[in-house]
This record gives sequence, structure tokens and C-alpha cells, in this order.
Amino acid sequence: MKKVHSTKYIVQRGFTVVELMLSVGILGILLALTTINLGRLPASSAQSAAYDVLINDIRSQQTQAMAGNINFGIHFDSTSYTLTPSNFIVSLDPGLSFTDVTFPGGDLNFLAGSGETTPGTFSIFNDQINQTTVVNINKYGATY
Repeated sequence: MKKVHSTKYIVQRGFTVVELMLSVGILGILLALTTINLGRLPASSAQSAAYDVLINDIRSQQTQAMAGNINFGIHFDSTSYTLTPSNFIVSLDPGLSFTDVTFPGGDLNFLAGSGETTPGTFSIFNDQINQTTVVNINKYGATY
């Protein structure tokens, strides 16, 4: 008679410590990368919003100059700009500033009737993300 040995195997379900540590490490890396990239969004969106408002103000000043009998324009300071002749001051968000303004005296003026201007450039610098947006304006007031 043959003797049969019966061996019972106990099946344990679960994860090893190595598998758990590897999973936590991968999740930590993904979280760190996401946090770093999402941290830049508010700063770059503030710069984009400031840019959009400024371009709209430039268009508005040019339209008013073309429709009226007086010159309209914008005077650039380091962290704000003034709409002329109304002298309405618009402040930039903290961390944003104007650099490299090439308009004479920092003034972008549109001639009454035609809306033409002296060509020039200015830059909006965001010191939070170290990014600069350069805006060129030609003699017809077009931005590029």
C-alpha cells in the first residue's frame, strides 16, 4: 500500500511590504509632479488676464481717438498704467510689472481721427514664474 502524503497549503492573500512601498512611492512622485505644475497655474493665469485687460484697454483708447477730436492713450508705469485723458489708473496684480517700454516717455498715444500711433513695444514680466510676454504695436495700433 502506498502512503499518500497530503500537504495543505495555506493561501494568504494580500500585498507584501515591498509592493506597498513601491505603490506609495509612485503615488508620491505623481503627487509631487502634479503639485509643482499646478502651482504655476494661478501666476500664469494672472499674467494672461492682465494681458487681456490691457489689450482691451488699448483697443478702447484707439477706438475713442478715432471717433473723437482729441488724442487718447496709455501711460506705462512700472506696476500700473494710466488711461489718458481720463487719468484712470489700472494697477497690475502683485508680481507683474512692465519692462522694456519703448514708447517715447512711456506714452502710447493714438491720434484723433486716424487712431495711428508711434510703433513700439513693452513687456509684462511675471516674477513669480519668471516669464515675460512681449507686446509689439505697429503704427496702426495692431498688436503682435
